[in-house]
Amino acid sequence: MNLITVFGSKSGEIPNALTMRSETFTLVLLSVLLLSFLLIAFSRLNNNKSLKTVISIFFKSSSSEQELKENMNLSSLSSIFLVLNYFVSFSLCSFLYLNRFMLLDNYISTLIAIAIPLILFFIEIIGLILAGWLAGEQKQLFSTIVITLTGNQFVGIAFSLLSLLWIMNPEFNKLFLSLFLSLFILKFFMRILKNSLTVLLKGVPWYYLILYFCTLEILPLFIIYYYVIKNLPI
Repeated sequence: MNLITVFGSKSGEIPNALTMRSETFTLVLLSVLLLSFLLIAFSRLNNNKSLKTVISIFFKSSSSEQELKENMNLSSLSSIFLVLNYFVSFSLCSFLYLNRFMLLDNYISTLIAIAIPLILFFIEIIGLILAGWLAGEQKQLFSTIVITLTGNQFVGIAFSLLSLLWIMNPEFNKLFLSLFLSLFILKFFMRILKNSLTVLLKGVPWYYLILYFCTLEILPLFIIYYYVIKNLPI
C-alpha cells in the first residue's frame, strides 16, 4: 500500500494492485452461461426434436435406441452440442459450489470444476467400453452407452437452467446447492438402474455388473476422492 497526501492535508492509501470486482466476475460467469444456452439453441436449430427426445429418453425405461433412430442420431451435431453443453453447465455448477461453499480461489475452483465432468465422463463411457470388451458383449452394451450419453445431455440442460438461477440469486446458495446435488444423484441412480435393467434383459450375466461397478466405477472414484482429500486444501 502507498501513502499519498490529498489536498496537502489528508492522507490516504492506494493499493498496489486492483482487485476484480464481484460484479465483473459475475459477468464472466454469465458469459459462460451464455455459451451454454447457445449450445442448447444450436442443438434445437439443427434438430427441433432434440430437446424433446433427450427428455423423453431420460424418463423412459426402454426403446432408447429406437427413439434416437427416429428423432436424433447420436453422432449428429444436435447430440454433440448437447454433450458439450453438459461439460459447460456441469463445470459452471461445480465452480459455484467450490467457489461459494468450499471458498477455494477462482483459479483452483476453475481447474477442479473443469476436471470433474471430464473425469466422470471418462469413467462412465470408457468404463462401459472396457466392460464390454472384457465380457465380450460389446454389442449388448451399446444400449448402456446410449443411456449414459442421453442422461448426461438431459442433466446438462437442467444444470444450465440451475446455473442461471444460481448466478442471479446468490442469497439462495444453499437451496441451489441442494438442487445441484439432487440432480447429480438423480443422474447417477437413473444411469445405474436403467443400465442394469438393460444389460440383464439382454442376457448379460449379473456377475459382469458386479465386476463393472466394483472395478470401473467405485474404485476410480474412491481413488480420486482419496487423492483430493490428501493433496488439495479443501
